[in-house]
Amino acid sequence: MSTEKAPCAATAATAAAAGAVGVAAELRRFLELGAAQLDAAVRESDGRVDKLAQAVTAVATDARALELEVQTLETADAARVTQARARIRALAEGLTAHVQAAITALQFYDKLVQRLTHVREGLSIPSDSTLGNADPARADWNAMLEQVRERYSTVEERVLFDFMMRGLDAEQMLKALTGMRAAAVAGEFEAF
Repeated sequence: MSTEKAPCAATAATAAAAGAVGVAAELRRFLELGAAQLDAAVRESDGRVDKLAQAVTAVATDARALELEVQTLETADAARVTQARARIRALAEGLTAHVQAAITALQFYDKLVQRLTHVREGLSIPSDSTLGNADPARADWNAMLEQVRERYSTVEERVLFDFMMRGLDAEQMLKALTGMRAAAVAGEFEAF
């Protein structure tokens, strides 16, 4: 009788170990998703910060040029005054365009905060779900993942989630996203 219990106990221990390995693999993939989301957010933000810096530099350059043109308005030379007025109008239009570019570039911040919030909230879901459960392997992993995915508000976040949960590594996933961005027709890819 004791010989029958030993194989059952060994089988149960083997099954429990396999379950723990499965949960560990899923948890690792989930944590890699969070890291990939953070990496994608930072990479995108870097480009937007560069555009913002360019727009601010252009505003400063045009403001200096505008100041010089205003000084020209004080001269008695009618031809130079006419040229200065035309240049001032062009500089004003340029300033408006640069300010619009700066405002557009600043939208990265809202998106960055949104994505960081999604990662933070997503990472808390498995922790909250397993808090009252002594055996994390018994937690409904797929339901937890669906809760995380539902919190994402952009196509990019959901695509990243789907890629990572299907087993693509972070580098493959980022290459796919870069290709997706490049191939997207304006208005088809939800960028914000």
